[in-house]
Amino acid sequence: MPAREPFAGIWGFYPLDRDLLEKSIERCFQDTDYGPGRLPSGRRASSVHGGIAPHAGYTYSGPCAAHLYLELAEKHADFDTLVVIGTNHTGIGGDLTTTSAYDEWVTPLGSISVDVEAVGKLVSEAGIADERSAHDREHSVEVQLPFAQYALGTGWRLIPIVAKPFTPEKAKTYASRILGVMEELARKPLFIVSSDFTHHGPSYGYVLFTVDPISKVKDLDLAFISRITALDTEGFYKMVEEYNATICGWPAIMVLMEIARIKGWSLKFLKYYNSGELTGDPSVIVGYASISLEQP
Repeated sequence: MPAREPFAGIWGFYPLDRDLLEKSIERCFQDTDYGPGRLPSGRRASSVHGGIAPHAGYTYSGPCAAHLYLELAEKHADFDTLVVIGTNHTGIGGDLTTTSAYDEWVTPLGSISVDVEAVGKLVSEAGIADERSAHDREHSVEVQLPFAQYALGTGWRLIPIVAKPFTPEKAKTYASRILGVMEELARKPLFIVSSDFTHHGPSYGYVLFTVDPISKVKDLDLAFISRITALDTEGFYKMVEEYNATICGWPAIMVLMEIARIKGWSLKFLKYYNSGELTGDPSVIVGYASISLEQP
């Protein structure tokens, strides 16, 4: 099978040069304004099972993502498989869509083997669709991978999935089925959901606030995050419907909430800011959040 090339890097989400990419990631960690302000210092615990991170260009959302990957680097649970559930921006495929077209994904930091057996089981037993084009035209899974390689090292395999809208009932079903396949295959997974938060402004066709939109978008996103950390899937979904939400990965977030509920884990808020806070431009605002999935 062919390897999936780093399309998101080609599209400009991160540098294609290995050294420049590593320096870019390290700047995200060392950012004292929006990042955690330091590099990972070695694993000290084993309580973090994944989380939620944004997927914009590293210049914008990388410092936010670094908050989650610092937690993962220093506290990740024993694992052999990284399940990344991204946003299906194209709408191609099913509710959840993986791909069996590749046996590895390549970034400038090296190649990552796909858990081909688990992908096959998810398609045959969990109702997940198999469609290459849903991933060839998509950046949300790939943008997480260099951060994961930097924070988690090597020796793990990837399961790539993208999600498009569905109900909380389906989120519960998919969470149970995914965990069932992981248990059946004796996998030890980490779960990363790749999602930006509210997209606000005329270019997104979404304008809720005309006065002080940067702070109002932040308040709205923090209200969504409060539902997420409360594992209130129904309440979160009702807010999505009420506000016609432009959180691009909200279906994937619901799956992670249900995984947390099944496993008795928690979702812990780490960091939030939006692009308006970075640029000062109130006409184009995208929210970024990092939230960790933890075992109490």
